[in-house]
Amino acid sequence: MTDQQKAPAGRNPDRGSTVTSKARNQTITNRLHSPRQYRALRELLTGPRSVRQLFDSVGCNGVPQLVSALRDKGLQIDTEERKGQDRDGKPVAFCVYVLHRDSRRKAFRLLADYAG
Repeated sequence: MTDQQKAPAGRNPDRGSTVTSKARNQTITNRLHSPRQYRALRELLTGPRSVRQLFDSVGCNGVPQLVSALRDKGLQIDTEERKGQDRDGKPVAFCVYVLHRDSRRKAFRLLADYAG
């Protein structure tokens, strides 16, 4: 492409790319990028998990951010409120993450692609 021509919308004149940055990000985000994402998704496939349970099994402090990254990959992960008791017997409310049934197939595909 010459300097006098303008690059068409969605094209990077330096690389000659026909992929927009948004489309490129979608391709990148449709894969798991860390062992933490892999472990979290594997845990969510077994059933509802609280932040504490994911913290213990995944090994990271940023569980809400981790779940958000999984949601960005197109997985539907719901947050449900539960009631329970703390160690002193007082009533408490807490939330658990639940992988939606419609996202299970995609979750298995992401795990398989990551494991290779």
